[in-house]
Amino acid sequence: MPTYEGEYSGAALQSFIRGLKQSPQIITAILRKHGIDQIDPNAWYKLETARAIYADIGKMIGNASLSAVGVEIINSAVFPPGINDVKSALESIQPAYEMNVRGRNGSNLGRITCEFLGKRRARMTFSTPFPCALDQGIIQGCAKRFGATALIVHSPGCRDQGAEACTYTVDWLASH
Repeated sequence: MPTYEGEYSGAALQSFIRGLKQSPQIITAILRKHGIDQIDPNAWYKLETARAIYADIGKMIGNASLSAVGVEIINSAVFPPGINDVKSALESIQPAYEMNVRGRNGSNLGRITCEFLGKRRARMTFSTPFPCALDQGIIQGCAKRFGATALIVHSPGCRDQGAEACTYTVDWLASH
């Protein structure tokens, strides 16, 4: 697995608290494990710390909860004008990622690519430090935000097992 250097926005990291609001004891345990009393939305945290927090959620309470955190990231995201459907939301994931991570020139911050394969189908590749259940929640959140359901198929190779990237084929269906 590649080494990622940089920082992650406290405002983005707070999504795990919103996603787990029904489990304050787990939130407290995860924060304490990483030497944090509370997440400051105006601060920046080591990218490795953010990665470890998200990984701990998956280990402690399961990937379904981690995916719910990914959905919450999208639920609380402010979308700029022009993002008004699933396709434009999926295209916006990389620029949004760039707004929430920072590093020095030459730092490996990871990357998210999106290639459209049809009107309601995309291939997305995430080469970020975060667990793939978080990716899938983010994709689900993009579809849900615009009244659709995403069907996600994970291609062979997974960051959670040491691969450099996770690639997904995403189909989405309108809910109505």
